[in-house]
Amino acid sequence: MSTSSPAPHEFHKELADAILHLRPARERRREYMVELLATVLLALATVGSAWSAYQSTRWSGEQSYEYSKANALRSEAIRASNEMALLVEVDTSTFGNWAAAWSDGDEQRAQFFEQRFREEFRPAFEAWRAEGLAPGVAPPDTPFTRPEYYPAPRERSRLLNEEAATTFERARQANQNGDNFTFCVVLFASVLFFAGVATKLDHPSLKISLLALGVVMMVVASAYMFSLPQNIGFRLQ
Repeated sequence: MSTSSPAPHEFHKELADAILHLRPARERRREYMVELLATVLLALATVGSAWSAYQSTRWSGEQSYEYSKANALRSEAIRASNEMALLVEVDTSTFGNWAAAWSDGDEQRAQFFEQRFREEFRPAFEAWRAEGLAPGVAPPDTPFTRPEYYPAPRERSRLLNEEAATTFERARQANQNGDNFTFCVVLFASVLFFAGVATKLDHPSLKISLLALGVVMMVVASAYMFSLPQNIGFRLQ
């Protein structure tokens, strides 16, 4: 009566286990430490890669938000600039009519237009007229070249443009941060590769060499990742 022999793969497994137990204790400890190191590297690289990918996504969203805000600020600055241009046109038209009446000697018409000067224009006009060298002689230049002439929309446009430039720079930096974290993902993927390949090798020297390279890459990737600004995902405003 014949007995069935164990399956080939079970036999090889039993043989491998027997050989493993026959190895010296020092060699078994080294094999255990190598496997443990590979497992730790794989775990840490997986966490680092996931965190870097999350950071890259967060900074990408921050970039979009800041770019949108910068565009909105620039639109507001353009509107303020257009408003300033309209007010300057009103001032130049009123002053032109006053100058024509003044040069014609029509004091009543000149007074009519002078009473209709905008309050922002009046200080510049008074300062300009005070520069007259003699009665009836117009001062040089125009009130529009005086430092007193500064329509409010001009200042608002300047401030909005400055804020837009600052916001655009934040968006550019957020984009760079996202690219940097993407590079971290590549570094951690290299660690995963070296640690994963090392577990498949039988030659101890090659296995240790790949794990050592994985450890170096892990240190470099971690140091670089923690040197970058972290975006935890909460916005206060």
